[in-house]
Amino acid sequence: MRAASPLVLFIALVANAACDKSGPLAELDAASTWVVAPRATASSGPAPVVDAGRMMPPRPVPTSSPTVRITMPEEVQLQAIQYMAAMQAPQANDAPADPAYGKDLADRLRPVGRTDVVSSGRRIDLFVSKCDATLPKEAVAQHTGASLTTLLAHGVLVVRCADHELQCLQSTRDADDVLCTHK
Repeated sequence: MRAASPLVLFIALVANAACDKSGPLAELDAASTWVVAPRATASSGPAPVVDAGRMMPPRPVPTSSPTVRITMPEEVQLQAIQYMAAMQAPQANDAPADPAYGKDLADRLRPVGRTDVVSSGRRIDLFVSKCDATLPKEAVAQHTGASLTTLLAHGVLVVRCADHELQCLQSTRDADDVLCTHK
């Protein structure tokens, strides 16, 4: 009989660990649409924040300085990934995605840069020459006349701008909730 390769053993180990309900992933809910942040303890840092009536993972940086830089600690960068995933994850009380509205919105934003509709209109992407934390909200206001609340009512959860080095996600649930990361 031939011995299993290291890769096969590794995959088996990972699969076995995924079934373990007592480890660090025990609090994850497989039915949830976003990753549940572990309960905060004195040593685990800030507690999750409430965004428009729902729990969000800890915000990696304050809203007054919304950019996560590549020089920041790995923990902060991982929090940014979790936070951005939660920003764009639909919840049970969100309006259904309206693909026609998403396409119309993207068409009206085309003067800003190349646009793309993601997840049937849940996210609108703007590919621009220079992205910053204010661009998504300002572009929506200037080129569509719609408010972030109107976008949310049509199922749009996030407006994202991206350039060659930065991406910024603007939540439609909270006008002050924008998070940027370096690529």
